[in-house]
Formats: sequence, structure tokens, C-alpha cells
Amino acid sequence: MISPLFESLLDNSMFLLPLEMDNENPLEGGEMENYSRAGDKVEPQFKLQLDDKDVNIEELEDLMEYPRLKTVRELWLDRNEFGDRGVELLSNAEGLSSLRVLSLAGNKLTDRALSSLASSKTLVQLKRLFIHNNFLGSRGVVDLAQSQTITSLEILYLKQNPLGVEGAKALASSCAFQSVKELYLGRTQLGNDGLAQLCNGGSWPNLTALSLAQNGLGDKSAQVLAETKSFPKLITLDLYGNNISDEAVEVIRCSPYLKCLRALQVN
Repeated sequence: MISPLFESLLDNSMFLLPLEMDNENPLEGGEMENYSRAGDKVEPQFKLQLDDKDVNIEELEDLMEYPRLKTVRELWLDRNEFGDRGVELLSNAEGLSSLRVLSLAGNKLTDRALSSLASSKTLVQLKRLFIHNNFLGSRGVVDLAQSQTITSLEILYLKQNPLGVEGAKALASSCAFQSVKELYLGRTQLGNDGLAQLCNGGSWPNLTALSLAQNGLGDKSAQVLAETKSFPKLITLDLYGNNISDEAVEVIRCSPYLKCLRALQVN
């Protein structure tokens, strides 16, 4: 049973999301009024913001009984205390079957957490996953990359995790990330060899933004990027904090395979 104090925290951490309109003339007025005008066909949708609330595994279990959980489309749980066991619980929560956004940054998570997400049968509508600043390695990425259910991701934040070369190799061989539009891999210890694995693997047909900041990349990586055919729709490339010369930057800009590139961030 949910304690009155925790239920009060949940109630006060729910924020109404804007109503997505299919036509070009959205209804006027406040969001709740818009939902009311839309009639019974549209149920209000909420963001549940629980960052830095010291949520532990017992409270997370209580959250699963929260009557409004089915209306949550965005769940933000950064910097809490439930660990890998909590992610396993979230991955199997039927009340989260309509979840679109999940943020788990800074929770000291390991590969076990990614493996739980990869095997989830309920998080099939997940579009955005923020799981940066944890302790994730290549094993968890392998599982997520081969997931049969988490296949609708459009934004994936993996930065500040020790993925290394093997993690990059797992990403490159993914069958689950064909819909990804934005991939954030800053400070993931890729190095030149890891980037080569990423660029020489499978195609990322919908990727428009790629962050490779602070990964120990050099001019060799610039040449690899210029020659890859894996990112045909790439618009934004972040190379901040690497050791890439001006001449190498120009090589990237002149690449015949990065025809959509418009924004290149360097030092």
C-alpha cells in the first residue's frame, strides 16, 4: 500500500503534457481545457518528475500501485537509489506500457539494467531513453542492441558510460536502432578504434545528430568519419573535446558521404 506521504509526492510531481494535435489549428486555451474539448477520445497524459527524490526499491514498488501510473508518458528518475533491481521492476511494469520517455541518469546502473530493458515486454512504445552517467559497458549494450521489443527508440543517451571499443562494436551491429535519430556517446572511451567500429558497421538510416565529444579521437577518426557511408542523413556532428586538427575538420566537411551535414562542433 502506498504511504500517504509518498502518494502526495507523486501527486505533486505529475505535470500535464501538451496535447498533440493532428491538425494545423490547435485548440486555444490551457492544456486541461484542450483535453476537455477533445472529448472522451483523448486521455490526459503526464510527465512524472522524480529526479533527486531518493526513491528506493520499496518506494518504486509502491509506484507500481499508483492509480495514475497508466497516464504517465514521461518518467524521470535521475539520481535515485533503486539500482539495477529497480530497473528490472520498471521493465516489467504493465502500467508503463504507454511510456514514451524514460530517464535513468546517474543511478549507478550496470549492464544488468540495460539487459532488463532489452528483455522488457511492456516498454514497446519507448521513444527516448536517457541512461547516461552510469557504469554501463559492452555487455549491456549488446543486449539492448539486439532487443526484439525496444525497437522504436528515436533518442538514445549513453554518454558518460565506459562503453569502449566493444560497446561501439555492439552499437554498430544493432538490429534495434534503425529508428534512432539522435545518438549521444560523449565520454564513452571509444577512441579511434571504437569510432572505426561504429562507422564500419551497419547503417543508421535515420540518424541526424551524433555526439562523440571527449572520446580521445584524432585526425585518424576524422578520416574514418569522412569515408563512412553509415550516416546518410547526419546533420549535426559533435566532436568537442577531441584532438582533431583544422585540416582534418575540413576533410569531414568535404566528405562526399556526409552530404546533409550542416553543424560541426569542434574545439
